[in-house]
Amino acid sequence: MDFNNLAPMPEEKKRLRHNYNTVGITLLVLFVLILVVCQTLYLVFCPDVQYNADGMVVMSAKEIFIGGGVPAILAILVFAGYCLCTRYDPKELFRTENLGEAHIGKYVLMVLGAQQVSMICTLILSNVFYYKGLEVSGLNYEISHDPAACAIDIFASVVLAPIGEELIYRGVVLRCCAKVSQRFAIFFSAFIFGIMHGNPYQFVLGLLIGIPMSIITIKTGSIIPSIICHMGNNIAACIPTVISYFDEPISQAVSLAMIPVFLIIGIWVFVTEISSGRMRLPAYTDYHRKRTFPILITSWSMIVVMIFYVYDLITSVGPIEEMPEMLEQSARLFIL
Repeated sequence: MDFNNLAPMPEEKKRLRHNYNTVGITLLVLFVLILVVCQTLYLVFCPDVQYNADGMVVMSAKEIFIGGGVPAILAILVFAGYCLCTRYDPKELFRTENLGEAHIGKYVLMVLGAQQVSMICTLILSNVFYYKGLEVSGLNYEISHDPAACAIDIFASVVLAPIGEELIYRGVVLRCCAKVSQRFAIFFSAFIFGIMHGNPYQFVLGLLIGIPMSIITIKTGSIIPSIICHMGNNIAACIPTVISYFDEPISQAVSLAMIPVFLIIGIWVFVTEISSGRMRLPAYTDYHRKRTFPILITSWSMIVVMIFYVYDLITSVGPIEEMPEMLEQSARLFIL
């Protein structure tokens, strides 16, 4: 077969580039809105930064809402704007006819297993950073020990973030890229979901959990399962935090106990699904290759937003002794 004949013609390249630009512009608008709106709210409502005895930032209820709730709300608004501009019916993302055979619970367990793998990677990375005299600045905070802060933290993490982020990263990024190649869309949307968090720890987590959440979205044609998986991931992450309000040693014990339990169960479910063929990925042929990266790298909006994401991730790491205690990145670092 002459694979040169599979190359897209100029008109098709134009349509594909427009598709990628739509994704890039959506991400760029969200990035700028989070940066501007959250920084403005911090300056207006939280001008003074509070520190604990160890020099860590203490997040009040207002700061938690700005850092965790506002970005999710902005994501929902940006998605609404995307639907208006593209005339897309959002009801398509909430289809239920294929959910009966989705085995959502298995994907939740796989996500929780991936979460534990990311925690192990985080432990390794943090030790490497410490050995090199580095740290991730945006994660140097603790949540204020008051009921309002706890409630807002849980609501933002478990409800707002899964809905807002799934609308963008599975509802826009995955859906648009899947028009070209479903396999490419699965891995690319997971990559974008990871890197948009702006630090290496959550990049690994977002990438690992983004893959199964993207697969189940492709299989069902609905973001309902991915929202449930996302909620399950954040609920598991919140459990030790909630317990810490009452007993710090027990919280640490629970956190450590969750790692082997969810890791073993998650890996077992993943291996079972792989061996049964239910995790088989869509095809990725030479036809798809010629319409993914070669066209994607010519999209101006994707280039710009990737520069912002990479810069954000790189600058999140700095020398321990010189790293200022600031909140610039908390809008994207606070929750998944």
